[in-house]
Amino acid sequence: MIWQVSLLTLMAAGLVHARLTGNASKGRVAEMMLVYVLAGYCGVLMLGLGIVAVVNPDWIAINMAGVPPGNAVMIWAGFLFIGLSITSIMTIWHRGAFLFAPVIAWTTYWGGAVYAHIVADSLRGHRLTAQSFVDIFIGHGLTAAILVGLTAVWWQGSHAEPRATALA
Repeated sequence: MIWQVSLLTLMAAGLVHARLTGNASKGRVAEMMLVYVLAGYCGVLMLGLGIVAVVNPDWIAINMAGVPPGNAVMIWAGFLFIGLSITSIMTIWHRGAFLFAPVIAWTTYWGGAVYAHIVADSLRGHRLTAQSFVDIFIGHGLTAAILVGLTAVWWQGSHAEPRATALA
């Protein structure tokens, strides 16, 4: 639940930031919210998680990944998180087409996490129910959906605004 609260708080902060800057067009608001989610949630929070995975992979394995301790993949995943996080944090300074890089990387990751949880549950003998799917989606897929949604609104808004200005 703390992850979802963090995600929603960052979205709200991006919305407020965009409104306070004076240029609160639909595309600008979506871009600012996207940057806050990428830099804050996929960046700073996941950087912390990546560092923990490198320093204490068994804690991540037991408490978050649900795999046995001693799994070297947790260390690799930590370095993956660190790299993806740095790219996401860079969105603070780099905008435009650069935003697509972390959005593609993280939506692929979060979508893969949904798939992995469904497969892992099936291998453990747990039947996929509507409730278990909703729980999995809220835990991982929601972030991917938010990233895709904000990117679509930003992209549509960023291309609609210059045309509207040119016609005026």
